[in-house]
Amino acid sequence: MATVTDELRYIKCPTCDTKVEEQNLARLGLTKEELAILKAHRNDETFGKFLQLVDLFMKRMDPEKLVTESEMKRAITQLQKTIEGVQAALTGTAIGKVGELVTVKELKSAFPQDNFSDENANKGDTDIIATIIENGNEQAKVAISCKYVEKWSASFIQQLKKNMKQEKTEYGLLVTKSFPSEALNDRVYNLEKIMMVKPEFLSVAYGGYRREVMALEVSNKNIKNQKQNEKEFNKTLKVLTNWLNDRTNPILKCIEACKKLSSEKKSNMKKLVKYIEKVENTMSDLEEDTTDQLELIDQAMKNLAKVLKTKEDGI
Repeated sequence: MATVTDELRYIKCPTCDTKVEEQNLARLGLTKEELAILKAHRNDETFGKFLQLVDLFMKRMDPEKLVTESEMKRAITQLQKTIEGVQAALTGTAIGKVGELVTVKELKSAFPQDNFSDENANKGDTDIIATIIENGNEQAKVAISCKYVEKWSASFIQQLKKNMKQEKTEYGLLVTKSFPSEALNDRVYNLEKIMMVKPEFLSVAYGGYRREVMALEVSNKNIKNQKQNEKEFNKTLKVLTNWLNDRTNPILKCIEACKKLSSEKKSNMKKLVKYIEKVENTMSDLEEDTTDQLELIDQAMKNLAKVLKTKEDGI
């Protein structure tokens, strides 16, 4: 169980909230008060600027010359001028350019297989054009706009949509420090195919957006192939229909000839049936005539027999 003394020995880190022993901070030349300054800069999102100023100051100042009060004052005056210069450089459109450079550097580091270009930004066009590349093949392009200002404006989306149209892409990513009031989240927010993301969550958001873009592209290609297959099928079907309807088609001629032969066969069969019926009727009439003739012959033979008998009796 930790004692009160132990608790006093440890200080929370302002960036990750882990406990750090005060003696270890002393070895680095840091105090609790200096950590409080870091925490304030972290909360104001000025920590990066703070480090840049420190770096500039250390490069320009010679610690060996800071031994007298006059030298210290001169150094402080020079630092103030440096701060004012940096502040002037980081206002207006300049802060946007810095944001673009930081964004490109971060994306290139996290996704080295993709291509990120800010060449058109100087022309007033798209800030960054990301080209998604998978297995050496270009999959899609993403128009990226950087807005490192504190106040949201609907023009951010309008400008990005204009950039998307310029780049002939359906995908857009807005890196912005400010979100619209209707946004449901304060880190990542989407509007149709446009994703808005705070700068500190850029890499993770781009990775997820990149995956969804590739999945959608695969789906679109399948739909495109299906439509192309249907188009080819309808084209073939039309050719086949025209071919079958062509009067010079040998198959069509054969079918028509067969139909004609079949019709003639039926006509001849009807004629044959009628002829057979006529022959049968004729044969029936002949049989009746023969029967009558036989009866007459029989009657004549009987009369002849009577005549002969009468003659014999008379003798």
